[in-house]
Amino acid sequence: MLTLCRRRPWPHWFPPLMQKYRQVTVQAGRHSRRLSVCTSLRSKQTPDFSSGFTRSYDPALESGRGPMFRKVNFGVPQFYPRDLKRRVDDYVVGQERAKKTICSAIFNHYQNLRRRRQHEQEDKEKHEKLARQRFARDRELSQRRWDSLPAEDEAPGQSTSARQIPELCVSETNSTSHIMKPEEPAVFEHIKIDKSNILVIGPTGVGKTYILETLSKKIQVPFAICDCNSLTQAGYIGQDVESCVERLLIEANYDVKATEHGIVVLDEFDKLARRETTTGRDVSGEGVQQALLKLVEGTKVTINVKDNRSSRAATPIPTNYNASGAPTTSLPVNSPPGKVDQYTVDTSNILFVFCGAFVGLDKLILQRVTKPAMGFGGDVQSRQTGPGNTYTLAPETYSHLAHYSPQSAPSFTPIDLVTAQDLQRFGFIPEIIGRLHNICALSPLSKEDLYRILTEPRNSLVAQYTALFETYPSQLYFTEKALNAIAERALAADTGARGLKMEMERILAEPMFDAPTPYVLITEACVKGFEKAAYWGKDGRHELSRRLEEEQLDSHHPQHSLEQPRQADEGRG
Repeated sequence: MLTLCRRRPWPHWFPPLMQKYRQVTVQAGRHSRRLSVCTSLRSKQTPDFSSGFTRSYDPALESGRGPMFRKVNFGVPQFYPRDLKRRVDDYVVGQERAKKTICSAIFNHYQNLRRRRQHEQEDKEKHEKLARQRFARDRELSQRRWDSLPAEDEAPGQSTSARQIPELCVSETNSTSHIMKPEEPAVFEHIKIDKSNILVIGPTGVGKTYILETLSKKIQVPFAICDCNSLTQAGYIGQDVESCVERLLIEANYDVKATEHGIVVLDEFDKLARRETTTGRDVSGEGVQQALLKLVEGTKVTINVKDNRSSRAATPIPTNYNASGAPTTSLPVNSPPGKVDQYTVDTSNILFVFCGAFVGLDKLILQRVTKPAMGFGGDVQSRQTGPGNTYTLAPETYSHLAHYSPQSAPSFTPIDLVTAQDLQRFGFIPEIIGRLHNICALSPLSKEDLYRILTEPRNSLVAQYTALFETYPSQLYFTEKALNAIAERALAADTGARGLKMEMERILAEPMFDAPTPYVLITEACVKGFEKAAYWGKDGRHELSRRLEEEQLDSHHPQHSLEQPRQADEGRG
């Protein structure tokens, strides 16, 4: 038979004891929690003159407050304009004034880029600091609201005693409420430095684009060259002005941030001069100038890329070859085209450099700065001193220009005196002229400059062809008379430094075909076409040395002045 056992009842004194124990436990827990809050608030009232300890760590908080800590903190520049010019001097001969102007403009563009990045980083840190302060304030307020709520337990009369300690804490925090209040989110404004676009004027082959390309490699920014001959107004056959930004985006590997701080060179800019047409609108001249206004000033350009990055190349690079020798690729034949990618590029910080020969501009300048010559005692307008458009004026005419010195006076040309009125007469609208802030002119190359280009730069033509012949293997030698003859013929061609390459290819056509021969010598007679290049075998080292000494016996380094023939003719007259 199952018997049920009844639970023994609690003694009469046990329930009141348990109720009292619960009340004491709840009061102790709440009191310790509120005491910690009040203690932390009192600690904020106590100034700490040593290091300013706080409850939370703020990495953006500066430790110093004196005037020494208010300096610019985006760092010392890695290089200065003179350092950039020293780098360009290793590859470009001459053009001292143009290199100084271009290096200063590129340096300022680079510094503005570093300054803008630093300001963006500072603004980001300030916003993060405000967010942390706002979060700490909200957390403290929510904690105080929760602590101020009445206690809910089975003890009667407990709600009245639970409000006593929070009221004390709240009364103490009224005097320190300004400490818990975070900084107001102000608008971080910085001084904006506008970019300075460049106009480079000079004859062909003097190093306009080569200087800019060398500088872009030094500062490691995207660099793109766009030919203005193919640009037309929107809606006509040809390329739009936005195509130059697309080329810059490709050079930056589709990095929009890097593209927005790149350099765009608009070559053959003089071809955009306004033309008097009777057939209709000038879509490739003034129309392109109007389209360039917003692009140069600053606008957002949307570029659509129809293929994915793996198929953006025009032709895939062959990776292997089949049995018949035809190249094959690892890409599938019927690979589906990728989706259309859209990029938005802001051109406000892109540096635009305009280059051109501006043929005929020097005549417009001479008409403005000179007086007509009539009779005896009249002022001589100009004098052409060599092939091409090289004219000389009085040295006092250029004394007000930047980087002028008596030693550099012969290198100045009338192009250095160009003004906005001259460009407007040449065919450019005033709006585009006003966006060209730096105007620098490059001088035509002299015979001495061409000789230095052959021998001095790191990648000089003599060094290039010598390295090429070493791969045959052959050893190529030039006499100094031969190099002077090459420079003289290139000067007569009036094509600048490009004429040197043409002469070298003409002279070395037969030696390159007859290779390999151990020793090859190019003499002055070979350059002028009187004899062929001299060849020797492995045992012809002594004969080669004898011919070199014989060629260099008359003059070690001849210097021919272009003024000597003219003075001789005047003496005969």
